[in-house]
Amino acid sequence: MCLQGGAEFSPGCRDMDADLVRRAPGRVVVSALAGTVGRDYATASANGVRHFRSVGAPDVVAAPDAREDPDAALASLRTADLLVLPGGSPSRLLEALQSTGAGEVVAERLAAGSLVMGSSAGAMVLSEWTVLPDRRGASGMQVVPGLGLVPGVLVLPHWSGSHGREDWLRAVDGQVPDDLLVLGLPEESGLLVDGGGLTAVGRSASQLVRQQTAIEPGTTWRPA
Repeated sequence: MCLQGGAEFSPGCRDMDADLVRRAPGRVVVSALAGTVGRDYATASANGVRHFRSVGAPDVVAAPDAREDPDAALASLRTADLLVLPGGSPSRLLEALQSTGAGEVVAERLAAGSLVMGSSAGAMVLSEWTVLPDRRGASGMQVVPGLGLVPGVLVLPHWSGSHGREDWLRAVDGQVPDDLLVLGLPEESGLLVDGGGLTAVGRSASQLVRQQTAIEPGTTWRPA
């Protein structure tokens, strides 16, 4: 699993994503379900296809939109050696994955040994808990269970320090267990999750927010 903080498909992601292609040298499948149906989905998926081709992937496709053609979409996702979920709306992405069966296929691919990459909203919903910044109640923004494919974790994307994320942090502290790992992931950066360890990749250090601990690119953090 690779969790990224955002600005996916930008030049600063090239080295990080080329490494993913080396780790999963088969088919790359992009599914931009965090975008709206239609042009938004098509544009984001096409950007992902173009990007992964440019970093050396020999076989890259955009899955059909599972909200429009679930059978064809799930069949495409099942061919992925590297499955890519770009950013957008985490609430839209979570709903699409849960309502179409695509989330179950993501779990199947991960269990089969495929690599799954989520950026921004993609990283958020793959985790055990996710903030939904576009859904607010009387107590603030909602924090809900994600797909749980990265247990014990919640992702704060586009991280550049706590400034600007105060309302997110208040919502998290009030609604999730105290022992949950809260990960601050900068843009063009992220964490590889493998065997219980977190290895920082990309241009900037990722943050264990509650521990106030930085994980520098190329280093691995493991729980005590």
